[in-house]
Amino acid sequence: MMNVTLAQLGAIGDFVGAIAVLITLFHLANQIKQNTRAVKATTQLAISSATTEVWRNNCVDLERTKTFFELAKKEKRTAAEQSFVIGWIMQPVRQQENIYLTLKLGAIDTEFVDLDSRLLSLFGSKNSPHRRAWDNGELEGFLSTGFVTYVDERLQRMSQ
Repeated sequence: MMNVTLAQLGAIGDFVGAIAVLITLFHLANQIKQNTRAVKATTQLAISSATTEVWRNNCVDLERTKTFFELAKKEKRTAAEQSFVIGWIMQPVRQQENIYLTLKLGAIDTEFVDLDSRLLSLFGSKNSPHRRAWDNGELEGFLSTGFVTYVDERLQRMSQ
């Protein structure tokens, strides 16, 4: 029979403990990866839901929608008309800003959402109310600097 000293038993215990720590670390890394996926999926769902709500609000009342487009074409608006138009314009623009910031934070991946195509739908036509408001500086001070820079760069590319 083998005679094992107390020091040898301690060394075996240290080795088994080190293996257990490694197994625990791998398990925790896997759990973090799964949690990250779940957070990203939840964020994407929230973005989809919010986007749907913005567009639903824009479509729920045909008369308000008509009023928006009529007022958006006016060169001079009253303060109330300007507030109404900017409020309507800001809903989808703010939604795109939220997507931009969520992408920057890494809470969603670019494979979940194509921000550039969404911006193209809002700003692609120089005659769109969103593009005119952007070009006229009517949205200044409402949006994050990073998002403004991002949109400006995209608009410059569209113009080329």
